[in-house]
Amino acid sequence: ADEFTVEMALFITGNPKAGQILSLMTSQNAFITPLPDGVSFRFHHMMKECTQRAFAMLSHEKQTDFRNRYGQWYESRGQFLQALAAYNKALNYDAALAVIQKDAGILLASLSPEKVLAFLDVCPTEILKNRPLALLVLMRRMFTWHQIPKMMELKQLLTDTIAEDNTLSEEERKNLSGECDLIMSFLMYNDITGMSVLHRQASSKMTRPAISIRKTGSWTFGSPSVLMMFHRRSGTLDAELTAMNECMPHYYRITQGHGQGAELLMNAEAAFMQGNFSDAQILLEQTYSTIASNGQHNISLCCDFLAARLSLFQEGVTFVKNPEVKRKELLSLHNMMWLNIFDSTYAYYYALIRMPEKVPALFKDHMLSTVSFLSPCRPMMEMIENQVFLSQKMYAKVIGRSETLLPVCEKMHYELVSLHIQIQTVAAYTMLGKHHDARQLLQKALGHAMPDGFLIPFVENYNYIKDMLDSINSITPEPFTDRILSLGSVYEQHCRCLSSHNSRPEILNMLNSREAEIAALITDRLSNREIAERLFLSEGTVKQYVNQIYSKLMINGDTRTKRKQLAELISSINKGLT
Repeated sequence: ADEFTVEMALFITGNPKAGQILSLMTSQNAFITPLPDGVSFRFHHMMKECTQRAFAMLSHEKQTDFRNRYGQWYESRGQFLQALAAYNKALNYDAALAVIQKDAGILLASLSPEKVLAFLDVCPTEILKNRPLALLVLMRRMFTWHQIPKMMELKQLLTDTIAEDNTLSEEERKNLSGECDLIMSFLMYNDITGMSVLHRQASSKMTRPAISIRKTGSWTFGSPSVLMMFHRRSGTLDAELTAMNECMPHYYRITQGHGQGAELLMNAEAAFMQGNFSDAQILLEQTYSTIASNGQHNISLCCDFLAARLSLFQEGVTFVKNPEVKRKELLSLHNMMWLNIFDSTYAYYYALIRMPEKVPALFKDHMLSTVSFLSPCRPMMEMIENQVFLSQKMYAKVIGRSETLLPVCEKMHYELVSLHIQIQTVAAYTMLGKHHDARQLLQKALGHAMPDGFLIPFVENYNYIKDMLDSINSITPEPFTDRILSLGSVYEQHCRCLSSHNSRPEILNMLNSREAEIAALITDRLSNREIAERLFLSEGTVKQYVNQIYSKLMINGDTRTKRKQLAELISSINKGLT
C-alpha cells in the first residue's frame, strides 16, 4: 500500500509480530518511513519495488488471498475505490459488485467509463444477476455517462432477475421494479410530465428508499439552474411549474428528500424571469429555509445562482459574502461538480456587471473543454461562457459558438438556454454593426419569450441591445418591450454602480446598492417623483433615501446645491473610470 498503519499490516499479513517488525525496521532506517501523523508508514520506492517482486513470486492462491484482504480492509473503512481495485485484481467480482452497491455510484463517478465498462465485459452474467441492487447503481451511472445501450442491457438483466430469482420476495420484486422505473425516468429528465408518470409508478411499488440515489448527491447533473433544465417549449411554463409541484413529493418519498426544494426554486426562478422580484425573493428564502442543514448542496448552490442575479435587481437579497471561504468549504467536500456550479455563478455575475477580470479562471480562460461535465448540464455552462465572451468583447466568438450551441439546445429541448443564447447573439451582432441580423434574431427571441413573460434575459443584456429594442418598439410598441426597456434602464445604472464600486472613491463605498442607484438617477436630473416611478417606490421612500445619501456623503446646502454637488462627484468618478 502507498501508506499503511500497524493495524493494517497486522490485518493484511496475519503476522502477530508485524508491529515489532515495523518498529525494528524503522529504527534501523530500513527503507520504511514513519509519517508525521505518528501512526502511518510509507515504503521507500526501492523497498516497495522489492516487495512487489517478492509478492509476484507467491502462488496465485496466496496473491488472491492477500488482494481480498486488501479489499476487505478498504471496504470496511468506506474507501470504496481502493476496495474495488483490490477485488478486481483478485477477480472477486461478487465482492466488487457489493462495493459498487454500498457506494451507490458516488465514488464510482470518478472512474472513467471505460474502466467500468471493461469490468462489466469480464464480469460473469450470473454474478451480475445475483446483485440486482448493484445493477440499479450501474444503470444510473451508465445514464450519467451517456452509455444508454449499456444502461438498457443492464435493465434487461435486472428484468430477467426479477422474473427468474425465486429467492426474491414479492415485496422486493416490486422494490426493484419501482427503482428501475425511477432510474428510467432520468431518460426523460427535462420532460416533467413524462418523469412524473414513472415517479408515481415507482412510488406506488416501493416500500423502501432507493439505494441507487443518495440524498447528498447531485440533483441537477451540475446545472446551476432548475428552470433552465425543465423549460422545454415556449408558452408551457405554467404547465411545467404545475407538473413539477405535483411530481416532486412522489420523488422525495422514495429518495429520502433528494433534491428537496427543487420545485420551490423553479417557481422562484420563473418569478424572477418575469420580473416579479418580490415573489422571487420570498420563494428563494423559502427554498433556503427548506434545505437548511439537510445536505442538499446542489440545490443550495442553485439558490446562490439565482440570488446572485436577483441581487442586481432587489435590495436585501442574501448573496455569498465570502466567496473564498465558500470555495474552500466546497474543496473540502471533494466534489468538482459543486465547485463548477459555484464558479459558474460568479462567472455569470461578473460577466453581467462587465467585470471580466473577476471571472473565475475556468470561464475567464475558457477551459471548459478540459472539464468532464455531465452532458445534461453542458449547454448551461456553455451559455455562461458565452456571456463571459460578451463581457470580454469577443463578439465574433459569441456568434460562431452560438451557431453550434443553438441546435444542441433544440435537440435537448432547452428552450430557456436557447433564448439566452439567441439574445447573446443579438448583442454580438449589434456590437459588430450587423443590425439586420440582430433585428431579425431579436424579433424571433421576443416571440419566444412573450408567451411566458420572460423579460430578464433581455434585461441582463440591455447594455448591448437597448438601441435595437428602442428601434423595434418605436415601430410596433408592445407592453412587453416597454417593460424590458424600463427595467433595463434601472438595471444598467445598478450594474454601472457595482462595476465601478472598486475603483471609486472610498466615500462612495459608504452607499448601499439602492442608494448608489438613486444617486445615479439624481445625476440624470430625475426628480424624486420620477425616481419613485422608475423604481416602483413611494415618493416618501425616495426622499428618505436621498437624505441618507447626502448625510453619508456629507453634502450640505439647499436642494439645488446638494444635487449639483452630487452630480459633480458622480461625474468626476465616471470620467476617472473612462
